[in-house]
Amino acid sequence: ECLSFHLAPALVDAIGGRSDAWRAGGVPPLPELMVLGELAQAAAEGRSGVGLDEAGMLFAARFVDVVSGQQRRPPEAAARDRRRAVEAALWVDAHAHEPLDLERAAREAGLSAFHFLRLFARVLGVTPHQYLVRARLRRAARLLADGALSITDIALDVGFGDLSNFVRTFHRAAGVSPRGFRQAARGERKLVQDRLDRAL
Repeated sequence: ECLSFHLAPALVDAIGGRSDAWRAGGVPPLPELMVLGELAQAAAEGRSGVGLDEAGMLFAARFVDVVSGQQRRPPEAAARDRRRAVEAALWVDAHAHEPLDLERAAREAGLSAFHFLRLFARVLGVTPHQYLVRARLRRAARLLADGALSITDIALDVGFGDLSNFVRTFHRAAGVSPRGFRQAARGERKLVQDRLDRAL
């Protein structure tokens, strides 16, 4: 099985590193890269909160660091950069119901995708994709508690492409299905208590 990424020249420039690192024909299965490779595979299969594009960039940056022997320390985010990241998060919140990807969010912030990913994660502690999924889940929880829309309509309304992805993601985050969450929000406390009893 092979998972490959094609990097645009601008992204290669943004990641940087020694030029000979990019010419490495192959490396042994290094643990520093294997873990990120598994993250990318999980993202490709929809089992991760990290977007596939984000995983590819993280893998490429780490590859360059490992092959060239560099250890980059991200600089502390300046006040202007922190403000830019928070404004980007607010923009993601406002547009979470739309089809969003890393490129679009980075463009909105006026940064390259690679720099946007690094800045956003450094300031907010999560990747833009993770933040997007959480924004969608927050809105879904609100709509589920209101109880007016069907679960399928809620899934589509908040920006999930299909019902099964929504149900799986919601259950992984909340520990209960959307239907169970709705029932608990309507006052069916026994469901919540049963869940707590099983966890103990």
